Amino acid sequence: MDVVDVARLEAALRRTPGLARRLFAESERDLPVASLAARFAAKEAAAKAIGAPPGLAWTDVEVRQDD
Repeated sequence: MDVVDVARLEAALRRTPGLARRLFAESERDLPVASLAARFAAKEAAAKAIGAPPGLAWTDVEVRQDD
């Protein structure tokens, strides 16, 4: 189980301007911070599930919600 502290992620995104581009696909970046935190946790879980291969970038995994 992966958990992300929403306030901590929000502070990190404010403090580090390029962080959102490194962590999230373009389609994810305009979401509310709580949704970004959930997506980051899902990306961490996906990376662990596939063995976190060298060279895997956070943007290689895109978390989508299909209606």
